[in-house]
This record gives sequence, structure tokens and C-alpha cells, in this order.
Amino acid sequence: MQCLFVITLLLGLTAASPPLPRRDMEPRAGTMIKSWALSQFHLLPFNLIDMGVECTKNNANSSLYGCSIQFKWEDPNANQSCTCKEEWQWNGITYSQGPQNNYSTDYFFCKNDNIEIFQFKFVDVFDLSNFSLSLTHIYKDNRNFPTPTIANMFSQPNITLDLLSKSNTTMMYSSGRDGPIKANITGMTI
Repeated sequence: MQCLFVITLLLGLTAASPPLPRRDMEPRAGTMIKSWALSQFHLLPFNLIDMGVECTKNNANSSLYGCSIQFKWEDPNANQSCTCKEEWQWNGITYSQGPQNNYSTDYFFCKNDNIEIFQFKFVDVFDLSNFSLSLTHIYKDNRNFPTPTIANMFSQPNITLDLLSKSNTTMMYSSGRDGPIKANITGMTI
């Protein structure tokens, strides 16, 4: 009789208990805050100012161009900024990353001063005037979170630049004078 009582009690508890959470709804360490949740922070986009890509050869017979990308990066959410510059070599034809176009697919530090970190990397390069970057800015965000919370803001903008000049030894592209490139915040970790 006691056994029947215990079984009845366990069945009752099982039927009355809430369902277990689904695996895809469990929080995971390092999970980014989704874009719909970012709206509660009223985040402004990063501003990428005076972006330029320049590739030059010493002479027309050189096999590789020396290329560089340079821009000023402002984060109005943190009231912080820096200048970014990265260099690589390119044969002028190959757009996939490799020995003939060795742009870095690892993050490049624009600024790392133990207070904040600005870093970027190339994601997709379709040509020198059409590519996407991955941007991250890590800093102490005392406005949205209690001290000493470290926020890491992410953006992955598609960039289109205007051709300024092209010759056998030089190619220059620029963001133009239409104002900064706006890079919307697409993710955040804290």
C-alpha cells in the first residue's frame, strides 16, 4: 500500500511540474545578446571615417602590390576613437586570401591600451572597393552596466568604396565625402 502511495505521489509531482527547458533556450557562456535585445541600449553605429585602400607597385613589372587600408574609427557609445591601418601584399588579380593576396583573416589591433581594444579583420573581399569587415570594440561600459562590466560590441559592415585612381602601378579607393560609413552594432557580449 505504501508503494502505491509513493508511485501516486511521484506521478502527481511529475504531471504538475513545469516542462524542462529546451536545450536551445539554455543560456551559454559567451552567447551574444541578440539584435532585438540590443535595442534596449539605444546603441549608435560605429563611424568609419576617411576610409581608404591603396595598392602600389615599385614598377609595372613587380609581381605584387603593397596594399593598405586606413580609417578613423569612432564609437559614439563609448566616446572613444582610434586610427586603424593594416598592410598586405596582393597580385592585383586574386581576391581569395592566400599567397597571392595575403590580407589577414585574424583580428588586427587598432588600439589596445588595457582600457579599451579596437580590432578589425577582413571577412569577405570581393574586390578592393567591395568587402566586409568584422569590427569589435571592447571597453568598460559604465553607462549601461554596473562597474566594472566589460562590453564587447560587434559590427560586420559591408563596405563599398569609390575608385579615385588606377594605373599600372597604383590603385586608390576612398569612402568619399558623403560622411562616415555607418557600421550598425549587430551583437554584444558582456
